[in-house]
Amino acid sequence: AVIASLALLTTSCTTMAETPGANINEQRSIKPVTNANKRTYKVVTNQNSQTDRLGNLIRQSEQAYQSQRLTIEQNTNIRPFGGTSQPGYYGQSNTFGETNYNYVQWLNLSPYRANEVAQYKRYLANYLGEPAIPPFDQLLTTARSWDRCGYEQYQLPPSELWSNMVSTLRLYDDLKKQGVIPPTAEIRSTYRSPSLNACAGGAGASKHMTNGAIDIWVPEYEGQPWYKTSMQDRLCQFWSSQGQNYSFGLGIYSTGAIHLDTQGYRYWGAEYSAPGSYCRYLN
Repeated sequence: AVIASLALLTTSCTTMAETPGANINEQRSIKPVTNANKRTYKVVTNQNSQTDRLGNLIRQSEQAYQSQRLTIEQNTNIRPFGGTSQPGYYGQSNTFGETNYNYVQWLNLSPYRANEVAQYKRYLANYLGEPAIPPFDQLLTTARSWDRCGYEQYQLPPSELWSNMVSTLRLYDDLKKQGVIPPTAEIRSTYRSPSLNACAGGAGASKHMTNGAIDIWVPEYEGQPWYKTSMQDRLCQFWSSQGQNYSFGLGIYSTGAIHLDTQGYRYWGAEYSAPGSYCRYLN
């Protein structure tokens, strides 16, 4: 009986090896199938299961890509997320990539926000031309302490205040064209609501509340006092010689912040007073 069983097993294996169409590259697992009278073997391939797993991986990758796409295309230069950092003029670190990424996220939060921002951009371009309009991730920045005060980082000013920004941006553009400030200067604060302005420590009559003021800084001048002092000298000289034509309001602070507005010819510094201004040495 033992010899007969061995003979039967040998015959079955030989028959399987000679079966036409067998693919030696396929992975096989041989599982015994027991009948009442004899033992045979069944070949099971893993080809279909591997194909299913590959298809699932492809679908998961496509879903992940779709979920990360931006839903609104911006007419702005979006720096890569996690870009280089520069110390801010309040002694903080500003990651440029995060700033722009956050702006796009903010813009996408409301289905109406992108359209309203586009209207503001067209309004300014109508008076200034597109080349004179700063990036909107700068132009809509509120206050440096927005997070501590419980506000958003960006805010669109009310439409009735849009006109106040036109003359200030014209001044800002002329300062760059005349070499008073470098072309790499950036805007760090614009419109603030009265409550945010109070929380941020702004002046009681701050022109930020009327959307007529911008705070600027030059990132590469941080840690370079000679360049910063030279720029402040040029600003004071411009204010003295041409400022009245612009109704130029100039604030220069020890922190490095520079305030520009066109809401009245004046200058100030520490404690929002003229005696504390860097430009007092002109007199």
